[in-house]
Amino acid sequence: MVVGHRGVPMLHQENTLAGFRRAVSLGIPAIELDVRLTADRKAIVLHDHTLRRLTGSSYDVDNLTWDQISKLRIRRDLPMGVDVNGAQVVMRYEQEERIPLLAEVLAEVASSVAINVELKLDMPAWWQIEVAAVTAKVISDARVTDRVIVTSFDPRKLRAIARHLPDVSHGFCFDDTMLNFASPLLSRLPAMWNPQATLMRILETNLFGRLLGTRLVGAEHTLVGRETVGRLHKAGVAIGTHTLFPLGSMGNKQIARSAVTEEEVDRLVELGVDWIESDDPERLQKLIG
Repeated sequence: MVVGHRGVPMLHQENTLAGFRRAVSLGIPAIELDVRLTADRKAIVLHDHTLRRLTGSSYDVDNLTWDQISKLRIRRDLPMGVDVNGAQVVMRYEQEERIPLLAEVLAEVASSVAINVELKLDMPAWWQIEVAAVTAKVISDARVTDRVIVTSFDPRKLRAIARHLPDVSHGFCFDDTMLNFASPLLSRLPAMWNPQATLMRILETNLFGRLLGTRLVGAEHTLVGRETVGRLHKAGVAIGTHTLFPLGSMGNKQIARSAVTEEEVDRLVELGVDWIESDDPERLQKLIG
């Protein structure tokens, strides 16, 4: 299944109704979106903790109420980080777009596309998991539990989702840099225990899935091999990958060169992954056919 990562950011600003509507019009079967909470505990669709990159505001999302955020606009010229060659990427769109509520998105497009709702991992406020309860209520009220999966890099939020909405499918996400902090320790061990190799072992043994009681997992495509898919499928666990044809990468994370190649699409399809997220889902859809 092709999944539009934050909508169709090649054509419209990320995480906007315009992008989600475009996904529907293109026949993309699924979208991924990000959820955060405002100061008055409204679930909004937004990736960044700070509003600076997207709107130019110097405030963080949880400093403002929904009434305040609803007046902001995602700008036309949007920095997207660096591309695979290390060059800065700025996407230029036709018009500004507003930030939507999760409830608005579900009401408008959940009948037309499957939706991967990602609960963001907030390092500035890592102890807060209220977003799970609020998101669970929004999904339940919209009556779209069968159209949605919930994913997160934060296992505590996944446990909370399971408590508040046990019928929704949920799963842990893996990034290929998430064990880099342990490199000084792992470097003293045999090469088979380097950060990426260790992550691949954790992923393919479904360690987090067994601890969290989940039946699906999202993983960086660089972590996925034949053994990974085979073992997870044998255990009845679905696996999706991210993110192919990325527009850019924030922070110090480099884009793997394979992420922008058609050969990587062929490899993942041949392995039998269940879904692939992409910043250019239209192109991916054509390649997969």
